[in-house]
Amino acid sequence: MNLSTTTNRLLSNRVLRYNAIFLAGSLATGAFGYVFHFATGRLLGPAQYAVVASAVAALYLLNLPALVLQTVSARYTSIAAGRHEAGGVPRLLAQLTVTGLGAGLVVATLLIVFRGPLSAYLQIADQRIIDLLAAASVVALLVAVTRGSLQGFRRFVALSINTVLDMALRVASAVGLILFGLGAFGGVIAIVIGPVIAYGQSLFLFRGLRQEAVGVPTPLAQVGRYAAISTIAAVGTTYLYNADVVLSKHYLSAEAAGIYAAASVLGRVVYFLGLTVAQVMFPEVATLHARDEPHYHVVDLSLALLAAVAVGLAVLYAAVPGLVLLPYGAAFNPVRPYLWPFAIALGLLAIVNLFINYLLSIGSARFAVPLLGACVLETGLIATFHQSPLQILEMVVLTMGALTVFLAGSYIWERLQAPKGRGA
Repeated sequence: MNLSTTTNRLLSNRVLRYNAIFLAGSLATGAFGYVFHFATGRLLGPAQYAVVASAVAALYLLNLPALVLQTVSARYTSIAAGRHEAGGVPRLLAQLTVTGLGAGLVVATLLIVFRGPLSAYLQIADQRIIDLLAAASVVALLVAVTRGSLQGFRRFVALSINTVLDMALRVASAVGLILFGLGAFGGVIAIVIGPVIAYGQSLFLFRGLRQEAVGVPTPLAQVGRYAAISTIAAVGTTYLYNADVVLSKHYLSAEAAGIYAAASVLGRVVYFLGLTVAQVMFPEVATLHARDEPHYHVVDLSLALLAAVAVGLAVLYAAVPGLVLLPYGAAFNPVRPYLWPFAIALGLLAIVNLFINYLLSIGSARFAVPLLGACVLETGLIATFHQSPLQILEMVVLTMGALTVFLAGSYIWERLQAPKGRGA
């Protein structure tokens, strides 16, 4: 088979093509994210930049409900698309939008009511920053609904354009508002402007859906139950993603904790790339499952792609750690021995996230107990064994490895028990 034939076969594979498209969009979005921090840091200086950085970090936690809404929107849109009932999607989006607004307004109200203590805790003198965080948390819920639907329809070009537009507008508006004289307040306004315009743009992408078949609406109780298991997934994976860094700050010296944090940031590249693979797999499996068609081949291909990325980065980190650490400078040379183990740890977490996304795509909650158990296990192990960054990292690898083996075993068992014809 010649190179041209191989290339054509790869391009004709829908899963690989979607992965390539969404990876390109995710990388562009991530690049604008880094530019946002770089630009605001240069324009504001360390003291005022700290206000913007803390606001972005706080918004990351406030966006957990948005992750749940996006998952719910993606799954039920995928099901509607699989059953050729896309006309029911506008009603679904309206229901999720109302639900998101209700939850978002509650959170926003609490933020505004307690903005005094919150601004004091974050050491932010301007309490208007908390008001902007409240507004940003509400907008994040709205745009999560439409992005989830774009993911469910597998419109990855449109989804990528929307997320890149969001981050590009954040950069442009932040720079403009800071130069206009609004300082850190202008930088935080930008994290509202970006998603607001992106949300407006996303609404235009659903024109004409009402002309499609509608089908039977999904009962709200069923959607609510699915939202509950999606919440467990979001909270559990977020905890495993962040807990070791927080605990290392508590147990290690300041210098050792800084070394651990730097290694963690570099290791997270594997997890970031794994997220794109899981997000492409999710609607594909959900659609096929809704049609009662074979779908395991999609999971297998996604696992193979993710494993290749994880192994490749681990080898790169082991072979040329000095090159990887160039952005940090010579002071971070002690990070070198931790790079490839972190790539393995975060690679395993990416595989765990993929298995969880697979189970979510078919509406299964079988991951919930082992995921929560892993959260408890990792916390207990680190609380007991924390003499050095390496020992903490070993506890993380042990936890991720155990959870990966458990979920992989569950997946293999399901495949063995699947009716004939569903295992392709």
